[in-house]
Amino acid sequence: MRQANWQPLKAPSWFLPSSSALSIELWGALGSLGHMQAATVEATLRYQIEALQFLQNRLESDLHLLQHCQSYDREPDLFDVWSGFWQQTFLDYFKEGARLADIGTTSMRKTAKRLQEEERRVVENMAAQATM
Repeated sequence: MRQANWQPLKAPSWFLPSSSALSIELWGALGSLGHMQAATVEATLRYQIEALQFLQNRLESDLHLLQHCQSYDREPDLFDVWSGFWQQTFLDYFKEGARLADIGTTSMRKTAKRLQEEERRVVENMAAQATM
């Protein structure tokens, strides 16, 4: 039986934090990818929270409408209750669309600011390397 020659794997030179200025830029790029992933997860969770809160409010409103429709003392003004319900429903949907658009613009604003900071940092690092 042959024995396998086991040799430990060496990390590539770009992966080692002490190798060169290039590795610093790669570590910065990895950090930037981590920030981008965290921002994506944050935006997704914000959208989900907002959507679930909206759904909860809409279902409570639907339940309230059904309770009004089932009560006998509300029969004369059932048309007013029904039309008021639909008016409020359309307003709620438009408000929710505006909230989701606001979440999107806030997320994009944060992303643009983060990209500007990273670009500034890369330019400063390149200038520092050029002077060395």
